[in-house]
Amino acid sequence: MNPFLEALGRLTRQKHLIALRDGIISAMPIILVGSTFFLLGAQNQLVSYLQAKGASNGFFDWYLANSAVLLVPYRLTMGILSLYVTFTVAASLARQYNLPPLPQGLGAVATFLMTAMPVRLAYSTAEGAPKPWMIPISSSGDVHTPLGAEGLFLAIICALGMVEIARLIIRPKDDAPEPAGLEDEMGVPRAVGDAFRSFLPTLVAVTIVWWMRHVMGWDLVTGIIHLLKPMDRLGDSLVAVIVVNLALHVLQFAGVHGVSVINAAFLAFWMQWLVQNANAYQAGQPLPHITAYPFFQWFVWIGGAGATLPLALMMLISRHPHVRHIGRIAIVPSLFNVNEPLIFGLPVVLNPSMAIPFVAAPVACGTVAYLAISAGLVGAPIAEVPWVLPCVVGGWLSTADLRAVLLVLVNLALSAAIWFPFLRAYERGLAEGKGTQTP
Repeated sequence: MNPFLEALGRLTRQKHLIALRDGIISAMPIILVGSTFFLLGAQNQLVSYLQAKGASNGFFDWYLANSAVLLVPYRLTMGILSLYVTFTVAASLARQYNLPPLPQGLGAVATFLMTAMPVRLAYSTAEGAPKPWMIPISSSGDVHTPLGAEGLFLAIICALGMVEIARLIIRPKDDAPEPAGLEDEMGVPRAVGDAFRSFLPTLVAVTIVWWMRHVMGWDLVTGIIHLLKPMDRLGDSLVAVIVVNLALHVLQFAGVHGVSVINAAFLAFWMQWLVQNANAYQAGQPLPHITAYPFFQWFVWIGGAGATLPLALMMLISRHPHVRHIGRIAIVPSLFNVNEPLIFGLPVVLNPSMAIPFVAAPVACGTVAYLAISAGLVGAPIAEVPWVLPCVVGGWLSTADLRAVLLVLVNLALSAAIWFPFLRAYERGLAEGKGTQTP
């Protein structure tokens, strides 16, 4: 195998990158729940507009009076996203090191909470009223740094750091098999043993962060944000859209799971921008970011990597029986953004006839989508919706903008125009016995 591809293969198996990828993906149910309630509760502008046009009714009045209540699940899911990611990333890395994942995850959460500066809230002192207490939440209900999306990278650092400290102190055996039963060899319940063995690593990690934040007074959140500013500016640009798609699809074409590599590098940024867009949308402010994660899911990777949904549709009416057969197998998964049957069945992977459109189609779609959103023709993403939705539905729901449907259709047509001549050339090659096909 090519040494470069071997190195990339090792990179996709690197424990910290796997923990980062799997940790954020494990938090996806929280993100989806928060996004659902955000879509339900953040339509004040739409309702007010309809009322101004004379569509006022009792439901609209109720909605405007209770929209804040509808947003409570959003604030306690997406609003404290970093807290959930701390646990999931730490648990993922701990599992790879054969450390007990639950104590390490909880230790990472405790460590991360040490980076917060609590705020004293003044409550009524009337009899029976709650007394003032210390929590990292403001009186407006907004969660203070670093529990929100702005603390995501600090959360990841705390999670990885906690597990590495536990690894140094506990010294697990990397090749140790998973023990059977609920007790260890001494007859002690394993949960009890795991908890006590995790005490010292948690104490060390919490003490280090407490000393840095509350004794030395270092603002860890601001420091991390400052260090990441150059990446932030590059990441939400047309250049980044093109670079991300080139890298992902070249890797994917070579047989390396490019999404894993790209997600490890960018997913934390994309999710952070999504939360910032949602907050701006709710406040009636301009959306600050174009390339939040749903941007790629619904406007670029249409049907999966390579923007292959139009290819699957064209394969259904192919002149060659092999292509037509794979099209019938691949069309339903492709409609729901699963294109492995297509890229391995046609095949696209390692097929020189398909290399150019596999890379060019998503680059072209990403460029068109970026320009359309930056020009204000379509709204930027504000919510994460399940990735298995059909693309037109996902594009509409993730932006709360019906114009997104038109953008998806334009990109479908653009992708089809790019794929069509290469598909026809491939069919001719198969007919002449020069193409590549699976058994």
